[in-house]
Amino acid sequence: MSYAVAMLSIHTSPLDNPGQTKDAGGMNVYIRELAKELASQDVKVDIFTRRTHENLPQVVHIFPNVRVIHIKAGPMVSLHKNDLYQYTPTFARHIEEFRRRESITYDLIHSHYWISGIAALRLADYWNVPHVTMFHTLARLKQLANPNETEPALRLEMEQQLIHQADRIIAATEDEYQHMLRYCGATPHQVDVIPCGVDLKLFVPHDRQEARRYLGLAEDRPTLLFAGRLDPFKGPDQLLRAAALMQEDAQIVIAGGMLTGDADLENLQQLARTLQIEQRVHFVGARPRTEMPWFYSAADVTVIPSYHETFGLAAVESLGCGTPVVATRAGGLMTVIHHDETGFLVPRCPGFFAERLDILLKDASLHARMSAAARPSVQQFAWEHVARQVLSIYHNLISADHCLVALQS
Repeated sequence: MSYAVAMLSIHTSPLDNPGQTKDAGGMNVYIRELAKELASQDVKVDIFTRRTHENLPQVVHIFPNVRVIHIKAGPMVSLHKNDLYQYTPTFARHIEEFRRRESITYDLIHSHYWISGIAALRLADYWNVPHVTMFHTLARLKQLANPNETEPALRLEMEQQLIHQADRIIAATEDEYQHMLRYCGATPHQVDVIPCGVDLKLFVPHDRQEARRYLGLAEDRPTLLFAGRLDPFKGPDQLLRAAALMQEDAQIVIAGGMLTGDADLENLQQLARTLQIEQRVHFVGARPRTEMPWFYSAADVTVIPSYHETFGLAAVESLGCGTPVVATRAGGLMTVIHHDETGFLVPRCPGFFAERLDILLKDASLHARMSAAARPSVQQFAWEHVARQVLSIYHNLISADHCLVALQS
């Protein structure tokens, strides 16, 4: 049966390059790739996001049956996501105006992140359709991971409201599911555990030396990779501090951020100078996804020193390319990485990272064993498997909704 789904992502667009800004990351990839795979299974998907520039076309067709629709809500400039709540009523109203003009009837709403979820509550009530939400990151979990950084009280309150009012919640891992039950008041029947996905046709291993030549990296030097947003929560500074403590003289590649006018990148450059390792740190900025398999393949190890990861997309992409991962023992990373099999999970401390990275770089047989186990360990994250599970939720909710309507009529 064919469905029409409205996806909401008010604060970041699936057209944005992951890693370039603090708001563009794994969630952008998730929305884009999930929509693409759902469309291949006879689902029409309209992805609504906020218009941030007057030159953006209102409708962009990105795949057959998948459109990105830019909705005016507030000034047409980039705004911090914490400032967007006030525009959620306008966002919802203009989505409804677009729907009426296009004469579309949506069967279900799927919102991403709490701000989009609040806008979706209004539309789900007005359209009388089911609402599926995915938080991607929960404020309460971020605070547990890093108590020194408080989250806005409004966000905490609105996430609780969403948990009580959404028809279904998707958690990326069993860990996130358990946290929702323990700390957020969710009930077991509300939440389904469905992992995020990875494009295993794109993220494939390339020859390491060939990849280094292609990227202009030293071929005879151990290589460590950080890939993602340069948000301090992601911990790229921890990698630099670890590198300064290591015995191995590895080159470090930081793939994320903007090469000009990026305060986070400039802070990392200054830290590299302070640690006297600037000569072996390569800041390459956010790279197109099509290039990332070359970066993962060029690296001996991908390093993920985040405070917390709901899932850990960079870890799955790295493993898909046959590259082991050393990461913080936290959140979804504990699901994705098999400790001592496809990488190491360590406490978030530069010394622990330095120790495990040195072990992995010095022991060729250990590295070969982990590399061989990496790609087979992530086969279950292929997008076709993920989309099939999401579509099952859609079908169950829409069918139940149609039955209820029939009983009432």
